[in-house]
Amino acid sequence: MSTVTVLAQQFETNGYVLKKAVFSADEIQSFRKRVYEQYKLDEAAGLTFQLTNTTSKASYAKGCLLSKKLLRDILLDTRIVQLAGEILGTDKLIYFGDSSYQIGTGLRGFHRDCIDRAYNSGPDWESKYTLIRLGLYLQDHSEYSGGLKVKPGTHEKADGTSVFINNKPGDLVAWSLKLQHSGNAVKLKWFPSICIDNQGIEKRIPAFLKKEEEQERISLFMTFAAESHHVERYIQEYELKRADTIAHLQASHYDETALQLAKSKQVDVRVLFPEVQLGGHTH
Repeated sequence: MSTVTVLAQQFETNGYVLKKAVFSADEIQSFRKRVYEQYKLDEAAGLTFQLTNTTSKASYAKGCLLSKKLLRDILLDTRIVQLAGEILGTDKLIYFGDSSYQIGTGLRGFHRDCIDRAYNSGPDWESKYTLIRLGLYLQDHSEYSGGLKVKPGTHEKADGTSVFINNKPGDLVAWSLKLQHSGNAVKLKWFPSICIDNQGIEKRIPAFLKKEEEQERISLFMTFAAESHHVERYIQEYELKRADTIAHLQASHYDETALQLAKSKQVDVRVLFPEVQLGGHTH
């Protein structure tokens, strides 16, 4: 994939892109239903949890989206795979189990997702970075709270001014793991375009001043990469060194159907814990 597209150029400049109307309203409603059904299955399997000692009110589940029979075809939807490949400039994506879904309002506060989170502080900043995260939000955040805000360009600079993504159901957002961003953003009723960057202030805004969420927040996150030393380092120094990511990966069981689906989409699945795969798969 040699041609640099408009979206890829936007990503290179801003560190994120918003692709409008990727999915239909009917598809989004179907996705919402499937997430709730998947959560019931995960709950029965003892995989669900909530974060303790935090302000998060969200529910989570161990195990990546590829391991969820009701959600894996969303992760590997051609439109998602193509957007990731277009941005990264590759026909063959690497997937290593970094995906999840959330139900409810989670944590907020600006941060980066890469390893070297301070600007210009390590290998992440020394050559072209090849990991991106995509977010699919199954409700309206163009007029309501709960969406994503970002600081454009902060994948290549220390700081910047924040903006709301203002995504609608069906839109797809992608951002560099180096980009400063914050989820679960609060919108003010009378000043809906003003971003509140101070996390302490944002979480203390009284209900009568803020726009509520349109409906219960459901979000799906997925990480893809192009081949580089950055993805190998991320796997070795982040995914395989944190208790939470290790538990998530060990709960990610891939059957042959999932692996063949990924192969058909030209997605290279790195199975980091092959010993826990059902049926003894060592792909």
